[in-house]
Amino acid sequence: INFDSVVSSTFTQTLDHFDSSNGKTFQQRYYHNNQWYKDGGPAFLMLGGEGPESSYWVSYPGLEITNLAAKQNAWVFDIEHRFYGETKPTSDMSVSNLKYLSSAQAIEDAAAFITAMKIKYPMLANAKWVTFGGSYSGALAAWTRAKHPELVYAAVGSSGPVQAEVDFKEYLEVVQNSITRNSTACADSVTQGFNLVASLLKTADGRKQLKSAFHLCQDIKLDDKSLKYFWETVYSPYMEVVQYSGDAAGAFATQLTISHAICRYHLNSGSTTIQKMKQVNDYFNLVNDYFGCNDIDYNGFINFMKDTSFGEAQSDRAWVWQTCTEFGYYQSTASATAGPWFGGVANLPAQYYIDECTAIYGAAYNTQEVQNAVDYTNQYYGGRDNLNTDRILLPNGDIDPWHALGKLTSNNTNIVPVVINGTAHCADMYGASSLDSIYLTNARQKIANVLAGWLNA
Repeated sequence: INFDSVVSSTFTQTLDHFDSSNGKTFQQRYYHNNQWYKDGGPAFLMLGGEGPESSYWVSYPGLEITNLAAKQNAWVFDIEHRFYGETKPTSDMSVSNLKYLSSAQAIEDAAAFITAMKIKYPMLANAKWVTFGGSYSGALAAWTRAKHPELVYAAVGSSGPVQAEVDFKEYLEVVQNSITRNSTACADSVTQGFNLVASLLKTADGRKQLKSAFHLCQDIKLDDKSLKYFWETVYSPYMEVVQYSGDAAGAFATQLTISHAICRYHLNSGSTTIQKMKQVNDYFNLVNDYFGCNDIDYNGFINFMKDTSFGEAQSDRAWVWQTCTEFGYYQSTASATAGPWFGGVANLPAQYYIDECTAIYGAAYNTQEVQNAVDYTNQYYGGRDNLNTDRILLPNGDIDPWHALGKLTSNNTNIVPVVINGTAHCADMYGASSLDSIYLTNARQKIANVLAGWLNA
């Protein structure tokens, strides 16, 4: 690869696109690479999501975006989302500054960036711009096309949850279904495990057993918040493994898969139910190079999240702010089917997450406000049902819990959902692998064909 063609730079960005009297600016980090660009080719813009960006998406060969760039002779850009990574628009992350953190501002950032790049690189003045993204930024890619059709010609929004929802109880329904699809015997063992945890919580001896099995840093306290925080810790490995199972991304390709990280232990008849849970948890930590104990100190977590410096908590504080003020997306046990499977419908209600909003950001961020914010988001972008701008591709994997908030059907021939059988979160974005199913291979081909049809129209 010719890495000389990969450039890291910063762009002077407007702090508040909705208040022209504000005048403040900040430096937004971006990367670009013109190694595949040929005269008259399009410009591809990867939108950063809820974390730092790197040169990866503009340079690494074999990714969906770089493969498509090579096919279409595209110039590839990637901008980092405000408040994540090195893109720090304000001096700190106090609530008064977090007012500038929203998807709406990020979309205007992308629009301002495209406008400026057309001037900076005159050969791109008439180029067709295509936005790309995955997960939250997959929704952003679609929304940026919808909000700025004059600048963005097409969008590929992988695994984008375009419907906001406060109580996202479907998430755990898909986790249950995805494990069950893999093996009903495995699923029976997993639900036995969660229900055993629920019964062990009721006695002092049981709580000791759980502390040991899950390698907890603290004793399990019986206060409401601590118990729910404990449940989050127990669910977390199962949720993360299902969400990314089989993606050609690091450990998820072969290690952190439903078969290898969950069912391999749950189908081992030589272990007790609690040992099976312990083995899943231990293996998950081992693969993630985590050798410490599992922290279940709720108050410690809230204090961590209250850090207003751009420090350790940066990405978490920023993303939780966005859930509290825009999206909800709270992965609860409220489902009548998944709740009992996970050991009880009351284990982790959406209200627990809303109470975190209040504890972290203040009393203004309460139940009513979160609901209003989510309603506004769906009205502003159209949600799943009123997203109706042409030339948007929406890939989703059907074992990915997030596909439940994606747009999976369309009456418009130029809004193209691509539902991929048996794949997880953002699977299409990664490089092709010998382990890919025919469904994933065909989906990538369909995405390439549809995009080529649009670009060459």
